[in-house]
Amino acid sequence: MNVITILVDSMNRHFLGTYGCASGVTPNMDRFARRAAVFDGHFIGAAPCMPARRELMTGRQEFFWRGWGHLEPFDRPIAREARIAGATTAIVTDHYHYWENGAHGYLEHFQAARCLRGHELDNWNSDPIDGELPDWADSIAKRGRPGYSRQYYNNVKDFTQPEDFFAPKTFAQACDWLDTNHTHEKFFLWVECFDAHEPFHVPEPYKSMFTDQTGEGMTCWPPYQDGYHGHNDAFWNSTTPEEVAYIRSQYMGKLAMVDAFMGKLFDKLDEHNLWDNTAVIVTTDHGHELGERQRYGKQPPLYDTAAHIPLMIWHPKHPGPRRVDALTTAIDIYPTILEMLDAPEIKSPHGRSLLPLLTGQTTDHRDAVMYGWFGCGAMLTTNDYSWFTSWDNSVPLYWYSAMYSHHGPCPGIVGGQFMPGVDGPVWKIPVQGEPPYPELLFDRRNDPDQQVNLVHEKPEVVNMMREKLANLMREQGVPEEQYARLKLQR
Repeated sequence: MNVITILVDSMNRHFLGTYGCASGVTPNMDRFARRAAVFDGHFIGAAPCMPARRELMTGRQEFFWRGWGHLEPFDRPIAREARIAGATTAIVTDHYHYWENGAHGYLEHFQAARCLRGHELDNWNSDPIDGELPDWADSIAKRGRPGYSRQYYNNVKDFTQPEDFFAPKTFAQACDWLDTNHTHEKFFLWVECFDAHEPFHVPEPYKSMFTDQTGEGMTCWPPYQDGYHGHNDAFWNSTTPEEVAYIRSQYMGKLAMVDAFMGKLFDKLDEHNLWDNTAVIVTTDHGHELGERQRYGKQPPLYDTAAHIPLMIWHPKHPGPRRVDALTTAIDIYPTILEMLDAPEIKSPHGRSLLPLLTGQTTDHRDAVMYGWFGCGAMLTTNDYSWFTSWDNSVPLYWYSAMYSHHGPCPGIVGGQFMPGVDGPVWKIPVQGEPPYPELLFDRRNDPDQQVNLVHEKPEVVNMMREKLANLMREQGVPEEQYARLKLQR
């Protein structure tokens, strides 16, 4: 059986029709959902972009050990394992972080890699810019992101139609790869677009699809803000409800553009009669906050807007439509793909295959999922509650990696065998954590929008969640200092 994985960056499940959105943003993904298994309890493992990708491509939970970076020498990358299983492997992506310094190892194991340059701040075009920036680009700088607009504008200044933009080109390249490679005995294709990531800059007809505003003087790229530490307060002190609504409309337009061209890939599966022998996975790395709680982006604490993400799977031997209520997490994608490809050996450090859920062998998977951001707290979700730890920054924090990639001197760094299941030595590197936020507890059933913090009202639930988190940490063998840092009993 073939496997196609479609990874859409920053996809907020609240804008997908299959998850309840009535605005018609994603008709093609909704069409796919009508034949697939739709997972209602799927969560991230680590954020942001590169930590999420390492988890997806290795099945190893990331955030207790290290943050943004490369694959490790001891990882078993998905593309290499797929090749061992006899699959021809390829990736098509415009996710420019893959070819930045410090993020290597993700592409090299694929037999074919088609990489599209120029998104966001990719150093792609250095041409002189003649004249003033157009209003949309100038507003990016004036509305909270000084220094961001010129490189992006330089990259896209000649784009005139949707087909020039990044997501359309990515899906077009994926369709082209299928045209010439669909006859392989077995293939594994990873299709990944950086959209719907910001900047939320889209051409017509998507720009005005969900708004009547022209956007003059408004930004399509708001600065991140966390709502706890006063980060970028100037934006919120000067924005208007109209600008907030405009930003949301441009996100919706970008997601609609992604969906339209993803539909062409689905059509290509029709054309080559691939649905009968090809599994298709559609998911994201994380969601994206769009003004909720005066927050933009994806940063701790990772509310459901960023952490509770879409997952849809078509399996030709176990077709839908159906809903899967089980709690699942990003690290489960890795063993699922390898099992679909009949890999002879599946060594997933922390992930659990979703195949038993797809086949109907079980309806249970996990009683809790944990997720987080390196240097911050941890989040734990059960069927009933979501609990977010605070943390103690006076407790030492270490970054564990087989490669030393930090700049400048690093007093206190030592090497040794610190990681369970990793036979070789790694560096234990002292680093500084992030400023803490308050401890939070939300009732998932009665407060799905996570508005009421119950930490002080339900101490017995907090204690239960503490015990569950500590148990999961023990199972993974997380670093000893993390227990004291998160105020847990070892």
